[in-house]
Amino acid sequence: MKLNITNVGKIGSATFEFNGITVIAGNNNTGKSTVGKSLFSLFHRFLNINDAVKRHRYNALIKRIKNLDLKYGDVDDWWKSTDELINKYNLKDIRKFLEDGLDISDARNTLDSIIMFEGPDKEEFYEELLSGLYEVKSISNNRLKEELVTLFFNNIFASQINNVQANVDNAKLELKIKNKPLRVVFKDNQCILAEDSVTLTNKAIYIDDPYAIDIDFKYMLYNQSVGRDYINNILAGLLHTNNSDDVVDKIIASDKYKAIECIIDRVIKGNLIENKRGIFTLQNEDFPDGLSVSNISTGVKSFLIIKKLITDNIISEKDVLIFDEPEIHLHPEWQILYAELLVLIQKYFDLTILLTTHSPFFLRAIEVYSRKYKIEDKCTYYVASVKNKYSVFERINDTAEVYDKMADAFSVLNRINDDIDEFSKCEDI
Repeated sequence: MKLNITNVGKIGSATFEFNGITVIAGNNNTGKSTVGKSLFSLFHRFLNINDAVKRHRYNALIKRIKNLDLKYGDVDDWWKSTDELINKYNLKDIRKFLEDGLDISDARNTLDSIIMFEGPDKEEFYEELLSGLYEVKSISNNRLKEELVTLFFNNIFASQINNVQANVDNAKLELKIKNKPLRVVFKDNQCILAEDSVTLTNKAIYIDDPYAIDIDFKYMLYNQSVGRDYINNILAGLLHTNNSDDVVDKIIASDKYKAIECIIDRVIKGNLIENKRGIFTLQNEDFPDGLSVSNISTGVKSFLIIKKLITDNIISEKDVLIFDEPEIHLHPEWQILYAELLVLIQKYFDLTILLTTHSPFFLRAIEVYSRKYKIEDKCTYYVASVKNKYSVFERINDTAEVYDKMADAFSVLNRINDDIDEFSKCEDI
């Protein structure tokens, strides 16, 4: 799988290959997160996008019929739920009618046979319904896809998709899977092209902030959040997914989890239980009545999220996992454990994993454990930097230069320490 990025965020032009674990190392503010958000947005928005198009078109027509019901329906029955409206007008069959390539000239007869309405204003009802149908069917699928892509990307990128250094040029993303492309183009943060030659069947999960596990699920609001908050809400929604009916897949996931259980148990034991408020509590021998996750350390939350995703069968084979600087909340020893955990879940679930980091401990751990578990041929490394205000990414085979850059901070401290020692000697004289 290959991702091409042009004029997105701080990135002028960059290409990335994914075949297991891809690591992007570099300093802060070098565009690493932009890569992760781009990959996540493409997968998340285009997964089941055709179903989303059908759903929005159907909902638009339902809204118009609801208004007609208020206008021409029974006065004593002026308000109905959507389900009641669907039953009254036989609207389940209208969904297929919307999806068919039916000539609009035949629409009146078809509507008469599907939507049954009797009343003194019958002709007016059908004329207005036909007019609403014209509006809904006149919008092409491509136009709807472009708008759906625009809304989602602007939520993820906080309405700053196009490169701020080259705002006159279009932003472009191209994802190639088995040489089949998926392309989007943005002008002024508005999608003007959405082509999906490949049908995505796997989901992407973006893990940026362990505090996503604390979110009060029943009261989270997707529409009132952007950027990091929006990403966290999506993760929280996944963590609260109920896959209890997928018994076979859950057994398979549980069996695979046994191979990595010992690593997570070295950090924390127990299970996450959702209470009536939609908040997770940790139950184990120490906390038989449950301990709210909000009272658990941030580092432990990182491991619990992975455990929840696996044991509840939320992660499937071939899915995409994106981690934005996962080491931030972890002690160096736990960074090493976390790296081993990620290498193992790639091995057993055949995942595509993208990691961004500026930790030498974490980077080295990925290298060592990928060798230990014999997946080093599935690891790709990039180093990020900024040149002439643009983010630049270089694919590397030797990570030594990355460690040299990460060690610059120690060099600075050593120089300062040497200066202090020299100054102290002068004072003694």
